[in-house]
Amino acid sequence: MSSEGSDGEQPTCARTRPIRTTSSRKRSRSEGAALNLELLKSSARTAEKIVVFSGSGLSATSGMSTFSTPGGLYSRAKAKYQLASGKLLFTWPFYSKRKAEAEAFFVEIHREALRARPVKGHEVVAALRRSGRLARHYTLNIDGLATLVPGMENDVWEPESNPSGRTVEMHGSVHELVCTECGETRRIHDEDVSSLSAERSVPCTSASCRDQTAQDGVDRFMRFKVMMYDDGEGEFITPDEVMDLMEDDVKEADLVVWVGISFEQSASTSYFRNVRRWLQEEGRHHVVPQFVVNPSDDALWNVLTASSNQEELNVMEIIGTADEVLPLLLSGGRVETTTKDDEKEEGDGHPLPW
Repeated sequence: MSSEGSDGEQPTCARTRPIRTTSSRKRSRSEGAALNLELLKSSARTAEKIVVFSGSGLSATSGMSTFSTPGGLYSRAKAKYQLASGKLLFTWPFYSKRKAEAEAFFVEIHREALRARPVKGHEVVAALRRSGRLARHYTLNIDGLATLVPGMENDVWEPESNPSGRTVEMHGSVHELVCTECGETRRIHDEDVSSLSAERSVPCTSASCRDQTAQDGVDRFMRFKVMMYDDGEGEFITPDEVMDLMEDDVKEADLVVWVGISFEQSASTSYFRNVRRWLQEEGRHHVVPQFVVNPSDDALWNVLTASSNQEELNVMEIIGTADEVLPLLLSGGRVETTTKDDEKEEGDGHPLPW
């Protein structure tokens, strides 16, 4: 869950490195940059079904606390709860044993996310959606920023209530609560925030849970709809149907873009291996280009170390931020903004990476 740009490098222009062959790896950086940026632009010009996977880097310029950088969420959690590692707060063993403390910390994240504003990368994804060329956006972020772009408010995919949604929140949302007894999901309310910040649980008020409580006197409580590491209640966070949806999207895709993902965690590398396998099953892994966009070359290294038969990977690395690179997916490399003050507000918000 490291943030995009965790290596501290902030390039003024995107740089790339192709990885398919030994000779291509030896190209000069400038030659590789020109080649792969042109490949991205040419692929985007003809692509009609683009699948985007996004991580913390998509929201990095909004200014919200990141996870693994100094002063980020891991270090804050470590200090506040005297943990050996701040990452422990986001694991199922800690959450299941110290739920009240963990959810009080998630309230802090929720409040930061409310101050966040979409930035250029989110605008590009929304523009692709409006153009009809976005097959799906699978985001590992829990900040909800992708749906704050005007016109995207009701775009979150749900298998029953909104199967046509193009935004899939793979790890849930810090703005929602879910009951793991009945499956009831709803937006978090101000009174919920007050209770959770005081380490008081929020009871489920669905009809079925009220009836059960009336019968046995046992309250049913809600939890943040946020995926923990090794979450024991993960089926209530991410619907089982999501992997079938992803497989269908990937098998029909003509361009796959991985943006702002460090590939340091097992979930993201697992998604990458699945995508590769599905393309291979269709015999399209050599014709569907994949681009890994990140200001750190660690992301590509993590992909490579998690992959076998690396010489068969049709993957290009682009060293750059989401805001720098994603506009190249649009005609002329420009983002059509939808609010007057987007540029002014870019540095005022706080993205939540996951």
